[in-house]
Amino acid sequence: MAASLDEVKSKVLELFSHMGIHVEIFERMEEGRTVLNLKTPEAQLLIGKQGANLEALQHVVRLLVRDDAGEQVPFALDIDDYREKRQIYLKEIARKAAHQARSSGRAVALFPMPPSERRVVHNYLSLFSDLSSSSQGVDPNRRIVIRVDKKKSKDDFNFIENM
Repeated sequence: MAASLDEVKSKVLELFSHMGIHVEIFERMEEGRTVLNLKTPEAQLLIGKQGANLEALQHVVRLLVRDDAGEQVPFALDIDDYREKRQIYLKEIARKAAHQARSSGRAVALFPMPPSERRVVHNYLSLFSDLSSSSQGVDPNRRIVIRVDKKKSKDDFNFIENM
């Protein structure tokens, strides 16, 4: 039987207690899973560069709550709304790059990012009917390339940007 959300929260509190870090847990629903948003004065340290420490902490918590059958509770960790703020930032970068690709008619490559962030950008760019995006390269240097899709008809719906 899979661990319950209460067990996940208990493991999170226990882990951070062993680390000597006080956290408060707040829950929100996002994309069919519970996000455990941790509020702490140690947020910057726990998030790490581009969320690397946060990803590692989430992995550790998943290992701690995995049962013998490998079942998981669908959850994600966030710290001081970092993931939510990062998604807004990534969408803004994608919007600007989409505008640049349209203006120049040339492909625009974004900076390397992990798969979860590339997924956010690809999903956002799917709103633009005249653009296509693809991931190129090998992790950790895999990046998104945005191109104007000339095959699409001019009559297709086109997402309108707010500039």
